[in-house]
Amino acid sequence: MKKTILLIILIVLGACNKANENPKDLALNKSKLLPKANSAEPVRKISTDEAKRLAEKQFQKYLPKILDSHNAYLDSQDTFTGDFTGDGTDDVLIYFSLAPKEGGNTIVGQGLVLYKNTGTNIKVIGGYEPDYLFNFKKINSGKIYVEKLEYAETDGRCCPSIRTEHQLTISGTKIY
Repeated sequence: MKKTILLIILIVLGACNKANENPKDLALNKSKLLPKANSAEPVRKISTDEAKRLAEKQFQKYLPKILDSHNAYLDSQDTFTGDFTGDGTDDVLIYFSLAPKEGGNTIVGQGLVLYKNTGTNIKVIGGYEPDYLFNFKKINSGKIYVEKLEYAETDGRCCPSIRTEHQLTISGTKIY
């Protein structure tokens, strides 16, 4: 009986002794023992091909709005990659041209949609739809180059002969 009482007293004293520990010390000990929530596995980076696929998928979702605004159908679409944001990661650019729903051999709209590759996903930067004809030329040294096309007085509708290289500027969500 005396041994039982002595054992109970030791247990109670031991428990009281733990209650006097500093809560900060307990938190520090727990943080050493428990895995941190933000120390999960590293986030997987997407490849350039994956970024391209994601951009094309996002473009397809937005395309009906573009088509409705021009009363047109998609005549051509091309996807290009290159680093135009200067972060060392290849970004995605989609060129498109539109033809009238009624038919004919006319371009009623064309443009570029720029997507930043964040490394883990893509994000729309903005669109470029100038009021002149152009050809996309290249992405080089962090810059996008297009060729502005204009008609001389003697040019046929098919073939603008005045070609001027233009370097696009990206400022926030504006491209000009």
